[in-house]
Amino acid sequence: MTRLRSVVALAVLLAATAGCKTLYYGTWERLGYEKRDLLVDQVKDTRTQQEKTKDQFASALEQFQATFDFDGGDLEKAYDKLKRDYDRSASQADELRSEIATTKSIGGDLFDEWGQEIEAQTNPDFKRQMVEQRSATMDSFDEMVSRMDAAAAKMDPVLRAFNERVLFLKSSLNAAAIASLQTNADELIGDIEALIAEMNASIAEADEFIAALSAG
Repeated sequence: MTRLRSVVALAVLLAATAGCKTLYYGTWERLGYEKRDLLVDQVKDTRTQQEKTKDQFASALEQFQATFDFDGGDLEKAYDKLKRDYDRSASQADELRSEIATTKSIGGDLFDEWGQEIEAQTNPDFKRQMVEQRSATMDSFDEMVSRMDAAAAKMDPVLRAFNERVLFLKSSLNAAAIASLQTNADELIGDIEALIAEMNASIAEADEFIAALSAG
C-alpha cells in the first residue's frame, strides 16, 4: 500500500494545484481506504523509517569506534568511511522527520473528520461512545507522536557532534587527530546510545498504536 499511496499522491499533485488534500482523500475513499486505514499505514511507514534510522546511527557509532583502531593504514579511507556514515545518518534523519510530519497531518485530519461525525450524530448513546473512542484514540496518538518527537529531537545534537568530529578529522588527517577524537568520544557514544534507546521506545509505542487502531 505504501507504493500505491505514493502513486496516488503524485497523481493528485499533478491533477490539481489547490484542494489537493481533499482530492487525495477522496481518491483513496473511492479505492476503499478511509483515513483510519491511511493513518495505520503511515504509522507503519514511520515505524519502518525509525528502524532504518536507528540502524544507521548504530552503524555510524560502530564506524566512529572503529576509527580508533587506526593502525597506520590509509587514514583518508578511515575518514571517508566515517563521512559516508555521517551523510547516511543525516539523510535517514531527514526522511524520518518527513514521515513524522506526514503522520501528524493524517492524524489531525482523521480526528477533525471524527469530530465532525460526532457533531452530526443525534443519538446520545452513540455520540457518547464516539466521544470516548475519539478521546482514547487521540490520547494514544498524542503519546505515540510525543515519543516520535522525543526520539527525533535527540538526532540533531548527535548529528551536530558527529559532524564536528568528521570535520576535525578531515582537517587533521593524522594519528594525533585520531587520538584526540578518542579522548573526547564518551559523550558522543553515550548520546548515540541514548538516541537508539529512545528510538526503540518510540518503535514500541508505534507498534501499540498500530495494534490498537487496527483492532478498532
